[in-house]
Amino acid sequence: MFQLPCIRKGASVSKRETLAATAAIDAAPPTAASGLVRAYYELTKPGISQMVAMTTLAGYYLAIPGDLVSYAQSGNNWIHFVTTMIGTLAISSGSCVANHVMEADIDARMRRTASRPIPSGLISIRAAVVFASILTVLGVALLSMVNVLTLVLAVATWITYVMVYTPMKTRSTLAVVVGGVPGALPFAGGWTAVTGTMDPMAWVLFGILFMWQLPHFYALSWMYRADYREAGFALRAVRDSNASMLSWQIIGTSILTSILALFPTYLEATGWLYAIGALVLGGWLVVEGVRFRRDATTQSARRVLLTSYAVLMGVMILMFLDKR
Repeated sequence: MFQLPCIRKGASVSKRETLAATAAIDAAPPTAASGLVRAYYELTKPGISQMVAMTTLAGYYLAIPGDLVSYAQSGNNWIHFVTTMIGTLAISSGSCVANHVMEADIDARMRRTASRPIPSGLISIRAAVVFASILTVLGVALLSMVNVLTLVLAVATWITYVMVYTPMKTRSTLAVVVGGVPGALPFAGGWTAVTGTMDPMAWVLFGILFMWQLPHFYALSWMYRADYREAGFALRAVRDSNASMLSWQIIGTSILTSILALFPTYLEATGWLYAIGALVLGGWLVVEGVRFRRDATTQSARRVLLTSYAVLMGVMILMFLDKR
């Protein structure tokens, strides 16, 4: 256990000694408790959770009249908003923890995932199952207070991710397409939490995020194809040695993402500033897909991946800036 140096009463302490003591505190190793908290947090797949939070918020914001602050201050709307966000995140996080449990053996075989909490031994399977159950039950309880449709979409997210997509990853290349469904449902869920209907705009939001995930994951799969091959995943990148088919899939899905991103303006949910920005961002993703087809290197795949992140973030920001 780290202790501060003992200072005698009446003794003078130099500036150097004070700075040394402060530096020692800053350099002290984290406690076991803090490490365990980080391990449980990692089980929720923070990257996915952040995307779920961002898209749910964007869908919710587009559906409400006026700005979010004024809406939240009116009546008990802030309770509805907070319940929607926490409930959606809880169910999504529960599905991610369940995914960790189901893929513990596979994660142990891949270099980039071997240090995850379960294969590394930080958290037991039993503890992870309990954690997943608590998160899922909490999410269901909260979203049941929002509306039935949003609850159904969230439960469908859990089922398709855990019970369909996860076991399908080692059996069929179509798993990537199926995996786009649970990834895209929270975007629509944010909208339906306010409207209570799966109307055309809800389907458009679902479609944008569904299609965006495909070039994103195709690029990721090419970058880590050796790991995925070792783990036994049935991916196009594993079987397509020169990316001849994969590159066309990236280009085609990037084009479709760009087209779908224009529909919020067509449905009058966003203005023309959004449409122009979304078109530019989508074009950028297509260009990077074409560059990947020319050389099919890990570096060009990483550019597609990073561009996809920038495109999604840019589209979300534009939705907030140019909402009608």
